[in-house]
This record gives sequence, structure tokens and C-alpha cells, in this order.
Amino acid sequence: MNNLITNKPSMTSLDIAELVGSRHSDVKRSIERLAERDIIRLPPVAFVERINNLGHTVKGEVYNFEGEEGKRDSIIVVAQLSPEFTARLVDRWRELEEVVSHQPLSEMEMIAAMAADAVRQQKRISHVEEKIESVAETVESIKRGSVPAGWIGFAELKAKLGMSPLKCKTLASAYNVPTDTHSFMTPDGQLGSRGIVNHASFMAALRQMMSEAECRGTRWWHPKMGIFQILKWGE
Repeated sequence: MNNLITNKPSMTSLDIAELVGSRHSDVKRSIERLAERDIIRLPPVAFVERINNLGHTVKGEVYNFEGEEGKRDSIIVVAQLSPEFTARLVDRWRELEEVVSHQPLSEMEMIAAMAADAVRQQKRISHVEEKIESVAETVESIKRGSVPAGWIGFAELKAKLGMSPLKCKTLASAYNVPTDTHSFMTPDGQLGSRGIVNHASFMAALRQMMSEAECRGTRWWHPKMGIFQILKWGE
């Protein structure tokens, strides 16, 4: 059966019972046990009155599975009751879905579908525009060669501290200071890259390292750094 209000394929616990050849009461109990164990969601209850496949009039409350979640849960129920009928249930759901897909939409359904499609299109357009804007900002940043706020290049650290870039990198590695690679545009229009380090974290690690280092004339020594030279580090 199909839900005429939501235009979604649906299947009741009675349909399942007839499909697998089980008593409807047994199917309902199995559904309730699975729901109690949070394996499936307890489906809503509906009232039906119809003639079953044996020609008998059947009426009463049934559980109604609807949509993708209902399809999933009903397959679990059948796998629990009679695994050999699972393929038959999947085929039945496919038949129901094909019926729904070929049913003409009402005017209200078409308006709702068009509105939903317009919303999806707008979301996609907005997402693409955000991506384009982000890429444009990245390209502009590369052209400017500007380092992100809070970061500094190893070459700039050399000018700032008088310590070689290699020793700066050694310090960053020894004290787990965050590092990254920054891309920039060279004067001749080529794309280049350079190592950068979190400025505040690096300076904190430097102060810690210097508190542990030994002064040896005009140079210093530290077990993690070896011999190194630094001109200014107190800031």
C-alpha cells in the first residue's frame, strides 16, 4: 500500500505477516520487542479493514512502516522473523516505490516539490559562492604573501633573534611548537612556500629553553639544541 497523504510508499505489519506467512499477532510482538531494544523505531499505529489474501475480512490496528526509515525497520523485522523472505520484502518495497514514482502529483504537491527544489538550488548556489569567495581570499593572501595572524616565518625569527633558521626549527621540533607551511607569490610570479611557526608558542618555548641553557662565552648550549648563538630573546 502507499500513503496517499504523504505520497510515500508504506507497508503495514499485516502486509508483512501475509508476505512471510506468519500470524499478525506474532509480527506485532516481534516489532514491539525490537523497538524495546532500540533496534528499530516503533512505527505509528493505523486502523485497517480489508480482505486478506485468503479472502477473509480483516480489521484492527496495525503498525505502519513508511518511507526510508520504515523500509529499513521492516527489513530488520522480516530478517528477525523469517530471513528467507528478506529478498521478497525488498522486492515488494521496490514495487511500492515504483508505483509512487509514477503517480501524478497534485497541484499542491508540485508546488511543494518546486519550492523544495528551489531551496536546494539556492543552498547549492550559496555553498558554491562561499567556496569561490574562500578561494579568492586564499589567492589574494598568496599574492600579498601575508603570513596568517599569530604566525611568523623562520627567516623573520632569524632577523628578530639572531638565531639561525635551522636552530629555530630545531627548537620548534624539540618543544612541539605548532608549525605550518605558508604559500606566497614570488616577484617573478612563481608560487613559493616557506615554513612558519606559531609566534606566541615559539617565544614561550624559547624562554623555557633559555632558562635551561648554559652560557659558553658568546654562545649557548642546550641538550636539545646543541651549541647555538642568539642575540636577543628577552621579549
